[in-house]
Amino acid sequence: MYFESDKEVSVFRNQLSPYRKQIRVHQQANAMWGNRLRLEGDAAELELIDIISSVMADVFIEVHLSDIIIRGITDKYYFSDPDEINRIYDFTMWILFETDSDNQYLRDHVDTRKLLQHIFFLHVKEHRSIHFSAILHFRLSHFLDFVHECIGKAIEEFKREEDHQTFMDMLRHYIENKEHCVDLVHIEQGENFTFYNEKGEVISKDMLRFWMYQAPLYALGLHENEFNLSPLIAMSPARIKVYGNDLADPKTMTIINIFQERVQFERKGISILSNLD
Repeated sequence: MYFESDKEVSVFRNQLSPYRKQIRVHQQANAMWGNRLRLEGDAAELELIDIISSVMADVFIEVHLSDIIIRGITDKYYFSDPDEINRIYDFTMWILFETDSDNQYLRDHVDTRKLLQHIFFLHVKEHRSIHFSAILHFRLSHFLDFVHECIGKAIEEFKREEDHQTFMDMLRHYIENKEHCVDLVHIEQGENFTFYNEKGEVISKDMLRFWMYQAPLYALGLHENEFNLSPLIAMSPARIKVYGNDLADPKTMTIINIFQERVQFERKGISILSNLD
């Protein structure tokens, strides 16, 4: 097995260290091909191939993938701002490797690491003399296409985040410059918020609509049939108390992002009536 760079060899040997009882490595320099590693193993052939291909995939990810992604962002999509490049890079890595349902959907449910490992597995299985650089140049074209598709999706996510933050900033500016219409609103978390007035009485949808008709919701990019954020923007309360068990709830985080220090979060066990003031 041949590696051109010392870093590739270092990462390969480091990743292979958990398998040192199964695979022994003998290293020597080669004037033409760089670093030559001769591997000896006691396990079955397919098991050895599986280990070696997995470690080679790790070498590619650790040594080469970041540069490939950054070149794609800068050369193909012409981004030059370091902060934007870093954000898109983070989105790309999230799409490629994280395990939540959103990013699996974005990468069409492909297991990135297994896909890469399979490419190396096929090559190692077919050849006794392995040149890492040859695999990079001749066997990874489909994988690189997949990576560039994920970069494109990462840029879409980045732009959506930027648009969302611009929207939040606009609503925050509106609220900061609008007079308070009510002093206090209580909110109970749920699939949809339940709103209570200062006396602890449920605010009906008819009353919410009354408030919403007074505000320029359309100009703010809000919908008149949205009953979580729109009523709060319309009422512009001086204080908001949210009761629930999930501070990370997206609707709640949106309120905190816009109203900031006006929002107080209480665990759901605390009674709304006991907090009337």
